[in-house]
Amino acid sequence: MDIILVAGLWMGGWAWYEVAPALEAAGHRPVPLTLPGMGSVDADRSTISLADHVAAVVEAIDAAEGDQVVLVGHSAASGIVYAAADARPERVARLILVGGFPAPDGGPLVSGYEPVGAELPLPDWSEFDDADLRDLGEGGMAAFRAYAVPSPAGVVNGVQQLHDERRFDIPVTAVATEYSVADLRSWIEAGAPPVQEFTRLRDVTYVDLPTGHWPMLTRPQQLARIIVAQPPIGDGTVEPEVEIISAKAFHDSDGVEDWRVLYGGAHAFFRAQSLGHGAQLVAEVVAIAEEQGHFPDLDVRPEGVFVKTFSRRDGALSAADAELAAAVSQAARRLDLEPDPSVLTVLGIAVVQSPDAHVRPFWTAALGYEPLGADDAVDPLRRSPHLWFQTMDPPKSGRGRTHIDVSVPRDLVDSRVAAALAAGGRLADDSHVPEWWTLASPDNHGVDLAAWSDDSDEAR
Repeated sequence: MDIILVAGLWMGGWAWYEVAPALEAAGHRPVPLTLPGMGSVDADRSTISLADHVAAVVEAIDAAEGDQVVLVGHSAASGIVYAAADARPERVARLILVGGFPAPDGGPLVSGYEPVGAELPLPDWSEFDDADLRDLGEGGMAAFRAYAVPSPAGVVNGVQQLHDERRFDIPVTAVATEYSVADLRSWIEAGAPPVQEFTRLRDVTYVDLPTGHWPMLTRPQQLARIIVAQPPIGDGTVEPEVEIISAKAFHDSDGVEDWRVLYGGAHAFFRAQSLGHGAQLVAEVVAIAEEQGHFPDLDVRPEGVFVKTFSRRDGALSAADAELAAAVSQAARRLDLEPDPSVLTVLGIAVVQSPDAHVRPFWTAALGYEPLGADDAVDPLRRSPHLWFQTMDPPKSGRGRTHIDVSVPRDLVDSRVAAALAAGGRLADDSHVPEWWTLASPDNHGVDLAAWSDDSDEAR
């Protein structure tokens, strides 16, 4: 099925660069649109109207291969795809509105923005709420601003014009992002004008996607799964979200003294007398995981067994991780395997790029990795170091560089830093201590020794 993707203000078809491949891999035909005037910063936007943007979506509907399409609109584009559905109600199988609302007839497409002349540039980040920016990160903000194109004033100031009440029969999925479904329902019940069109729709499904205002950048794989799950594309089953907890909350749990929170989850190592001795613990962990329905990563060696919790690809912790960790520690003690957190280390590679480089597709292809969020790439089987993409500041065109990130337990970081300095390294930057220490080798290669993840009070 054709899935037409329309991003909100300041964005073009590029915004779906991770969502579209996931939809295609699921057997559908994604159609990311760049609306009139949004292809280039230098484009003439002086005469472009809301009607022009709606007409571009209608044209894509008419050009679709099948009898019906799914329209996905983000933010202000929720009103645009709603108007396109009003123009072609018989061709639209479902509307998916992501972080936006169906603008009613005679109402404004958006409010609260004042264009400058013929266009509305992307505002300074300080003008957005923290909830809007959640998960975007400095790299995501830099990339967004590099690609952003001012929106036409005629669209921002446009008034919605609708004509066909058959639009009320089109099934709608409302994806709540920087706000929750509970928030949206409360606004509808309170009679808030921007959301009152929901009361006229006959078939609405509400889905939470906890993140910021731009989930195609911050949670693209989760957004793709939600889109694919919606009827008639799928059966409506969406992978459940886990309630995440902070590293501090994990450490405050009972029975997790053997564990440290490093990149990717909570980690522990239990020393064994032999490979067979370690295999006994592996069998116990498998039984615990089967009983709890929560499965860790295991690595057994003749020296012992590494265990890492796994709730989400981004390494976020859940209460289920703490429960599993406590049970694994109990099993290790019964089998006389001693915990040894001193060997716990997780490596990452930071790829520093110029703002216009956008090198993540190259690295993911070369390593067989998967993109994660706006700034990372990961081994899908969680064996190899993660990649973190940063923007070079100040930018240096045509240059890129890398450094190693070393995630270590909080109680070991001082000794690790001291050992590196004693071995000929130097402290290159202490401005982020005690979160991380930036060291340089004798030949000036960079290493960040980071302990922040082990005692963070933020749920990540």
